[in-house]
Amino acid sequence: MKRTVNFELGTKNYKFETGDPQNQVDEILNEIKMNFASHSQEVEKYGNEHFFLMMLLNVLEENLELKKQLAALTEKIEKQGKRIGS
Repeated sequence: MKRTVNFELGTKNYKFETGDPQNQVDEILNEIKMNFASHSQEVEKYGNEHFFLMMLLNVLEENLELKKQLAALTEKIEKQGKRIGS
């Protein structure tokens, strides 16, 4: 069941709907708030929109790196499986 979540970030309030478990929502919001606090100077200078774009770019970069690592590990496991199966 979806519910509305409200949270404050800096001087702005945000609202979204989610069906995710509360502990997962809390973990994500805490991560956003920690990143926001650690980049407060940039936020003050460039605004929230810049902060969200920066976070999105960082997440996409991490996602691509994790995909590469997963592909390398999958390949390694497949090679090990072929050796064992031979």
